[in-house]
Amino acid sequence: MATISLISGFLGIVCLVPLLGSVVALIAGHAARRQIEVHRERGRERADLGIMLGWVGLVVVIAASIAAIIIVVLS
Repeated sequence: MATISLISGFLGIVCLVPLLGSVVALIAGHAARRQIEVHRERGRERADLGIMLGWVGLVVVIAASIAAIIIVVLS
């Protein structure tokens, strides 16, 4: 789950589906953190990085959407 979170977060930033990648990164990252805590597994850093990339991607999507709306309204 941690690896899925990391890959989704990365793809959410660099690919054409940033919203989907970011949401998957956040969900998988939080699920991985719970799983790591319960089963005492490794991968906490990957899960945390995936969560961070998910939030960055989400902020970029929101900022781009607001910028597009402002541009359309002011045109």
